[in-house]
Parts: sequence; structure tokens; C-alpha cells
Amino acid sequence: MRKVATATVLAALAPMIACNSQPAQGDEKPAVIAEATPQSHAELQRLVTEALGGAPVTLAEDALTRESVLVIERNPPQDLQQRPLQGRNREMPKKFRLLLSGDRCWLERAADGERWELLEAKCVPADN
Repeated sequence: MRKVATATVLAALAPMIACNSQPAQGDEKPAVIAEATPQSHAELQRLVTEALGGAPVTLAEDALTRESVLVIERNPPQDLQQRPLQGRNREMPKKFRLLLSGDRCWLERAADGERWELLEAKCVPADN
């Protein structure tokens, strides 16, 4: 009986916890990182790598400081003449958006809307 009660309480709390972890739809606006710091860049690099399933990624030092959209393209293996080994790459690039909700900054994967909060970066509304 106690396990059922605990499960019921956890099930009832889950929506409230989820609401606190993600911004409400429509509440957010496009954002940019106000000032790139080594900490904010490392956090962004870590979150993008995590969002890509652990694939290594190299980001510019000023990534997401001028635009609210980040596009990641796969770097295909090349031969000695710098030609792709498997011909033309038809894989679609991965797109991310930076969003501001109140004073919280979120990185959103455009394909599915999954979000990660940036804690080290200070974000401001984008001009676009």
C-alpha cells in the first residue's frame, strides 16, 4: 500500500516539477549570449555535445553571441585531396536555438524541441 501511495504522490508532482524545469510555450523569445566567457563557452560546448549524443563538436568562441540560431554540420571524413570519402553528404545539419524565458536561458534543439538550461551564460533578447 505504501508503494502505491508513494507512486501516486510522485505521479501527481511530476507535472509540477516539469513546469519548473522548462519555460512555458510562448513565454520565451530569441536570445543571444551577452558576453562570451570561458565558462559559458565550455557549458555551451558540453550541452551541444550532449544534445548530439556525445559527438565531438567544435564551436567558435563567439557562438550564439550575434545570432540566436546555431547550425551544426557533420564534418565528413576526407581523403588526402580533401574530397569526402563517401561522396556527397546528404545529412541535414542540426539546428539549435537560444531562448530567453524571464531571466533563464535555454538551448533548444529545433528538431524535437528538447531544451537544456544554460546556467553559466547571461542571455539577452536577440535583435532579430
